[in-house]
Amino acid sequence: MKTKDRIIHASLELFNQYGERPITTNHIAAHIKISPGNLYYHYRNKSDIIARIFDQYEQSVAELFDLPKERDITLEDRAQLTEKLLALIWEYRFMHRDLVGMLANDPILKDRYQAFANHSIANTEQIYIRMRDSGFMRIPDNQIKPLALNVWILITSWTTYLGVARGIREDQLTKEQLNQVVYQMAHLELPYLTEATQEETEHLLATFGPNG
Repeated sequence: MKTKDRIIHASLELFNQYGERPITTNHIAAHIKISPGNLYYHYRNKSDIIARIFDQYEQSVAELFDLPKERDITLEDRAQLTEKLLALIWEYRFMHRDLVGMLANDPILKDRYQAFANHSIANTEQIYIRMRDSGFMRIPDNQIKPLALNVWILITSWTTYLGVARGIREDQLTKEQLNQVVYQMAHLELPYLTEATQEETEHLLATFGPNG
């Protein structure tokens, strides 16, 4: 692995484990046993590193919504989307927990994130429209946008909730705790689901619930 890639990999690992704020470029350099000067040769500062991590995150989210367009969405598509979503939430779990501070320190990233959020919410709306067209949902047009927004807020604020409301530190966080967001998301979608999705949804509730 090239030094430039090692820096990103190590930064993501440290940010996830300890949070973004307490980690400095010196910590990152020491973690992979290179000099600070070598790190600055590749990245100007920590904001530059975070921007590159965001590049990866943004691309991964775009791939999440890349569902087949030539046919209806299937229950398997929905299950795979959920699995990919959980993997993303875990892999980039620091991103939303430390988001306010990061965006306050980087106006360019703030603009990028706002555009990214709007685009992701719009893509979520399209997923629900396609689920309705495929017979998995019964939802009026005027309720699609609020549902998509509520799901986005839930997903992006879940790690903050775990830290603030439940007092779980970054180094204490487990996949199981993070995955419970699917349980909450399923309850948001539940009133709109048809019988075709009931069995799968009940499985999600049993698997990802507080006692799952």
